Amino acid sequence: MQSHSGTMTNLAALSRLIRLPLSVMVAISALTGALAADQQVSGLALWALAWGIFLLSAACSVLNQVQERSTDALMHRTRRRPLASGALSPGSGMLIGLLFGSGGLVILFVTTGPNTALLGLAATAWYLLTYTPLKRRSSLAVIAGTPCGALPPLIGWLAAGGDPLDPRPLALVLLMVLWQVPHYWLLALPDREELKRVGFKVLPQKLSSHQLLSISHFWILGMVTATLLLLPMQLVQLPILQGLIAGLAISFAIWTTGVQKKTLFIEKTAAKLRIGLHIYLGLILGCILFNGLLLRLAL
Repeated sequence: MQSHSGTMTNLAALSRLIRLPLSVMVAISALTGALAADQQVSGLALWALAWGIFLLSAACSVLNQVQERSTDALMHRTRRRPLASGALSPGSGMLIGLLFGSGGLVILFVTTGPNTALLGLAATAWYLLTYTPLKRRSSLAVIAGTPCGALPPLIGWLAAGGDPLDPRPLALVLLMVLWQVPHYWLLALPDREELKRVGFKVLPQKLSSHQLLSISHFWILGMVTATLLLLPMQLVQLPILQGLIAGLAISFAIWTTGVQKKTLFIEKTAAKLRIGLHIYLGLILGCILFNGLLLRLAL
């Protein structure tokens, strides 16, 4: 019984260390780019792409937690992370992060070529060396950090042999950019005082809660518009999935418009919108992925 409990504890710690849900979603976004470019790309190439991007995302998470372990330890939301809690030493965290990152780059280089590996390296370096330190200097750092989460679909597109001058993958990139910003602001809203105390600058510190919800809603509507752009750009070809995506986008716009007006309990409203953003992006990426897989089986 103790062994089972210890295993579950270790798995939970690993999940927090690599931010498992986020790393999985980043890998899925890369797969959507690959399948949008070529439904006939080999299964081995898809697996390699997913693992390569997943490992790079995990590496970013681990190395970021090495960088921010002292501030993470001071905040309620992050203090249980392995490095912040002292369960994992900085040296061990650095080693794990470098191994994950090296493994991801090698997989991408060997299976998809140097260009995708270089893009993966650039996204990782930008996250750790530009975005992370910028969080202490500017409340708009999240906007500067969007390339890190927006590049995986483009990496997937190029990995599958997509034309680098084709504008279609930019619709996926735009979707990811417009998703990241309100997600971060809504996450930071309830923690803004703690973030200020440890030296991080975020927009929720400069605006009222009502203003932040309004601006976040504006970005969300932009994300919905980017979603609808997927259809005329033929990133989804199956009519039933086109209809589903259009329905999801319109329904989400209507739902968020109603939710963001409920300002009596600001933190609950922010949490609802943030969870809704996660579910929405997962469903949209799932539709794109399913479209590619079904067309792949039909070919």
